[in-house]
Amino acid sequence: MNSMERILATLGGKPLDRRAVAPVLSLYGARLTNCPLDQYYTDPYSYARGQSAVFRTFQPDVLFSPFNFPSIGLAFGSELHFFADQAPNISRPAIGTAEEWDKLVLPDPDTEPHLLFLREAIRQIADECQGQVPVAAVLPPPVDLPVLAMGMESWLETILFKPDEAKRITDRVIPFFVHLANGLLESGATFIVMPCAFMSPAIVTREVASTFARPAMEKAMALIKGPMVLHHGGAPVLAHLDLLMGLPSTVAFGLDHLDNIEEARRIAGPDIVLFGGPCGPNLGRKTATEVEEECLAILEDRRKDAHFALFTAGADIPMSTSPENIHAIPKAAESYGKN
Repeated sequence: MNSMERILATLGGKPLDRRAVAPVLSLYGARLTNCPLDQYYTDPYSYARGQSAVFRTFQPDVLFSPFNFPSIGLAFGSELHFFADQAPNISRPAIGTAEEWDKLVLPDPDTEPHLLFLREAIRQIADECQGQVPVAAVLPPPVDLPVLAMGMESWLETILFKPDEAKRITDRVIPFFVHLANGLLESGATFIVMPCAFMSPAIVTREVASTFARPAMEKAMALIKGPMVLHHGGAPVLAHLDLLMGLPSTVAFGLDHLDNIEEARRIAGPDIVLFGGPCGPNLGRKTATEVEEECLAILEDRRKDAHFALFTAGADIPMSTSPENIHAIPKAAESYGKN
């Protein structure tokens, strides 16, 4: 089986030669190609070369677009700070208050250079893969996107204390999100991965998640022309997982490493794919043997779950992580054998 066949079989709950594996290695390609990160996150050809190196080195079953939302913030006018060994971060948001949204001109995904970078990077990866490997476009949902223009604190204050303003902003952002997401799919992405921070119990209450975030996501996702994978967003999602159920085009959930997979399966039902696995950002703190043993334990726990795939939870695997630790993930899947 090739990677595309393996992922499609997982979606269908069909027999596999081995479990699908999807370590998050969007950043790691820069290490493999010795590419400076200010170039890696601005030049689509450099990024695509990095992902090609990732596939040759580790043979993952999914390749990722840049897991780097701050770069989208550039399109809004925010400023970035680049690092030598991690994805850039926003150093100064474009605006600071909800009232300033009226003056903000939303970028055009078809012409704005920083958004065209995403599309061209995906196009280059997809062209090289020739349908053999799924390409995941990682994109924040519309309820998270305002953070990239005004910062986390200002956006959260707007949601909590100016809910009408927050809804008005989100309604304005949804067409931009839909345009961008569908453009990424047209450029060759197989599916969209959305880390749902503002559905997370670590950030918002259940009331905010259910009355503000979910309706906006439902409205936007109904207009997306491809499958969606909802990601835990950096913290355990189990307490709000039921609120993510039934959203349009959703084919899978990515769980935090602290989420109970069996409980998630009970909530999600038998037919949707669950991605579970070790914490990617912490992968380098273990030995390769420990990583393999952790993955084997997860696979044994999921031995009767035909709709399960192994990934790394959280954000990117750090560049400092030993390659042996990453190799341990597909090694575990190979040694565990067929489901």
